[in-house]
Amino acid sequence: MHFFSKDSSFLFNSLEHSPVGIMVASCKDKDFEFINRKCREMFNITDYQMQKSSIKEILFDLHGAHVNGEKVSPEEYPLLISLYDKKESYLNFSIEFNGIKNIISMRASSLVIDDGITGAIAVVEDITDSLKIQNNLECATLRLENLWRLTKQDTPSIKEVCDVTLEAIVEITKSKYGFYGFLSEDDENMVIHSWTGETMKGCTVMEKPFVYPIKEAGLWGEAIRQRRPLLVNDYSACELPKRGLPAGHVKLESLMVIPHFIGQKIHSVAAVANKDFGYELEDMVRIKGFLNDVQTVIRRVEAETLLKKSEEKYRNLVELMNEGLLIVDQERVVTFANSKLCQMLGRDMSEISGRKFEHFLHKESINIFIHQQELRSKGASSPYEMTLVNSSEEKVFAVSSPNPFFNDDGEFTGSYEVITDISNIKKVELQLFHSQKMQTIGVLAAGIAHEINTPLQYIIGNSSFIKDITTKLIDFVQSIRRMHTDDSLSAPSDKLRAIDSMIDELDVDFVAEEIPAAINGAIEGLDRISSIVLSVKKFAHPSTGEARSINVNKEIDNTIAISKSEWKYHAEVVTKFDENLPRLLCIPSDFNQLILNVVVNAAHALHEKFYETDSKGLITITTFQEDHFIGISIADNGPGLSENIKNNIFDPFFTTKEVGKGTGMGLAIVLKIIEKHKGKIWFESEEGQGTTFYILFPVL
Repeated sequence: MHFFSKDSSFLFNSLEHSPVGIMVASCKDKDFEFINRKCREMFNITDYQMQKSSIKEILFDLHGAHVNGEKVSPEEYPLLISLYDKKESYLNFSIEFNGIKNIISMRASSLVIDDGITGAIAVVEDITDSLKIQNNLECATLRLENLWRLTKQDTPSIKEVCDVTLEAIVEITKSKYGFYGFLSEDDENMVIHSWTGETMKGCTVMEKPFVYPIKEAGLWGEAIRQRRPLLVNDYSACELPKRGLPAGHVKLESLMVIPHFIGQKIHSVAAVANKDFGYELEDMVRIKGFLNDVQTVIRRVEAETLLKKSEEKYRNLVELMNEGLLIVDQERVVTFANSKLCQMLGRDMSEISGRKFEHFLHKESINIFIHQQELRSKGASSPYEMTLVNSSEEKVFAVSSPNPFFNDDGEFTGSYEVITDISNIKKVELQLFHSQKMQTIGVLAAGIAHEINTPLQYIIGNSSFIKDITTKLIDFVQSIRRMHTDDSLSAPSDKLRAIDSMIDELDVDFVAEEIPAAINGAIEGLDRISSIVLSVKKFAHPSTGEARSINVNKEIDNTIAISKSEWKYHAEVVTKFDENLPRLLCIPSDFNQLILNVVVNAAHALHEKFYETDSKGLITITTFQEDHFIGISIADNGPGLSENIKNNIFDPFFTTKEVGKGTGMGLAIVLKIIEKHKGKIWFESEEGQGTTFYILFPVL
């Protein structure tokens, strides 16, 4: 090596590990002095070639090609040029290894000592990626600029979209002429919306129709007929069918036609012509990409056009529909309410729009509505019930069938809700509930009468005893009064002896002992009757539908008392209460109805199993807390349920009792109450062993 001495190892190593290719040649033997690792990798030069081949041989083996495809001779490489000519030179050429083509840039300069060329050095870089990036960047910039022109317009027309699209594809491909249009629905005609200005200037045809029959179209029609892109760089030599050009039409040298598909149907066609140096496949890829981008804008314009045409029609449908229609944004602010909803609320649209919908809800439904909107943001769309409040402060019961809105980025933007007034249904439902309660009370009436009769007889007996004693005491007092006025008993001793005789006859000690006991017994009997009457009244009173906080254990105790006549002859009731239960927010009458229906069902099941035996069944009622729920289990050791009826026990009017002995509504109402309170209910049953119902109420 003439240029690298033993003292230049640092320089040698630096060049060897340079991130760009370095080639150094010497004029002395016209051979390589140095080719660094990067250059050897780039040109796939082996160690054998380095030792045995000359500069020209190595450069020849590169099989480099000019940008026009012609082969590069060794003398054309800048490194050799700079060996003979004192100047800088450069060349971009392509090489191909293993089917992969890369673009190489070589810049060379002479190494001059004492004004004489002693060698040359070349910097070699693979610029394939950078050229692609540059071209892609230019195309992307053009695409973005033209897309921006389209999207910044609020409502561009189809003609405006087509004009911008055509300008863009002509600019991206650097073409002189072009057109852009749409295929008709029947695929028979091409409707051209835009011609380039160059086409209009270069074409002397006086009549320029905008609708072309495909069957009469020339070479560009082949792209539609063959349903594929067409690329022709030598129009005159193209062997595809031509239909000729009209007199005065611009002369065509090259042509590229790209049909754009939506599904299997050709939607639009872009054509460009007369590009210097011809078209490449990359031109086709770029135009396809841009047409895909434009399609979004076209779809928007087409949709807006259709929307404008049908807007009045759909608005009338929405306004005339017999359901309320509500649209709220992600902040629950009303953006639209139709006439029916305004009617439900007794308000004008101006009073509703722009306000949060919670303003028109009953306080018990506000949290429900907010929670439902949170579910909408997660994509849920299950119907739910809520209570509105109209301008007269009256409740309006409603069920909402919602549907969430999401934008193109998947972000929740609001909810569309169809609201049905179910106030009349609620009234019927309330009457049904109350009717079921009264029916239950009717069934229990005989037992309740017996429960009242026992303490009543006790009260009557004690009252009769007290009445008799009271009569005797009155006679005793009156006798003493008469004694004071009786002149026949003048001596005090005679009067005392007479009083003692009356006291012995009255048996005052017995009276003093029994009267308090009789009075206490009567009071206890009255308390018992009062308790029974209060329980019945509390249970049978129509519900106002207002939720309030209750003590679960006390309410169950009350229900056990009211239902005693149904179970006391066939069962024992055992309670296992969790004394640390929190209070439950619910509708008390609903809760009591639920417990009573399940307990009565258990009692009837035990009657069926034990009525001909001397044994009694067992009903075990347990309360407990589980996570955020208050739990109740009601278990019996009755006959259990057979497999063929387990799936039907909650169905309305389903009963296993004889005709006239059951309505089949008991457990159906239980399920309705559970659903109303957002709770859960299930059961476990084994035939011959018994049934356990599990009930969970959420703790709010």
